[in-house]
Amino acid sequence: AVGEGVAALPAMEPKLLADMLDALARLRYDSTPVLAAAERLVGVALDHAAVHEAQAATALEALATLSPSAHYASPLVVGLLPRLLGRAGAAAVLLPHSAAALLHGLAAVRAVPPPEACDGVTPEGLVQKMLGSGLPVELGEAASVLRSCAQLGQPAAATALLDACTVEHAEAVAFADPQTIAVLLWSLLALRQHSHALLLKALDAARVTAFRLPAQLCLVAEAALMLQLELPDAPPLPAEMVRTAGQLWAKSHFLAAEAAHGTAQAPGATLREVSGALDALGLRHGVQVHAAMYVLDLVLPPEVTGGAPVAILLHTDADMLQGAAKPSSDLVGGMQVKIRLVQSQGWVVISVLEHEWAALSSDAAKVHGIREQLLPHVGRDKAAGGGQAGGGQAG
Repeated sequence: AVGEGVAALPAMEPKLLADMLDALARLRYDSTPVLAAAERLVGVALDHAAVHEAQAATALEALATLSPSAHYASPLVVGLLPRLLGRAGAAAVLLPHSAAALLHGLAAVRAVPPPEACDGVTPEGLVQKMLGSGLPVELGEAASVLRSCAQLGQPAAATALLDACTVEHAEAVAFADPQTIAVLLWSLLALRQHSHALLLKALDAARVTAFRLPAQLCLVAEAALMLQLELPDAPPLPAEMVRTAGQLWAKSHFLAAEAAHGTAQAPGATLREVSGALDALGLRHGVQVHAAMYVLDLVLPPEVTGGAPVAILLHTDADMLQGAAKPSSDLVGGMQVKIRLVQSQGWVVISVLEHEWAALSSDAAKVHGIREQLLPHVGRDKAAGGGQAGGGQAG
């Protein structure tokens, strides 16, 4: 009923529109007709009404939260997001909540619009406007901003915030909720802020926190791996916590890999084609192998490569940052963390972007393309052909 009413409205007062979008986002009500009507109403408001920066921030975060699969060429990413970002960024300063909402929205759709598309606004500029307000940044808001910066590949913005953190922030960690602690711990490790005082506080708090939600446990599982591989001298998280988190992590990643690329038994198109190209080169390989704590799309073992094992990761648009009305080659922060942790365990990682793979014009071109990527890591005679072909079952 609300959807029909919203669709019929020619316009809506900006505050009411922002409140409605915030409610829809909190309810996760992502009905396509309602979203289309909401996007239209936001466009009308930007054209004809004075939209406050806080309203623009709320609208951007809500629309992005409800449209996580928005394509790089969609009207939301190309049109509305830069306009909302430009409107909010035009303010001299930003409330911490508004800046956190803007960055969270951008991270939700993996979008970093070029500055020229949004009146020169950048993620680092948003953080500076937030700090320029002189208002205290709550720990939960800081954790959210740090995670958004990590996902968007914006270390300078994260550093600007961390440099402004105070003793009060460090003291507040011990009293933070599990979600804030999990997000803060993962973000600091993902950003490799190993010497920052907040990391030690986050570790101390995490060791005595009962993480129960799957999203929290998945963050803890990857944080534990970052600790093990990149900060081995730090006291580890409790073994039982790591075991529980790791089990949930493995299950969630295998389900995500199945959804993105199919299974070893029924692979998706790109997975099937890359496997076929490896077969054409005579390279024995595994498909959808669970190793190094992740699901690796295709794996060439050491006896095939003659050296380190090779993991081939296939990347859909969901793994890529979106900057303009064209495909990107920049991976989101979470995927960059995955690659560096797999590499830290002795693997060579080769990335195949699905939109680039699909652009190859023939089977021969695809075989040639994967061969060229493998040549630095597999002997030339092996990459040219030879050995037993065939994709293995999931490991």
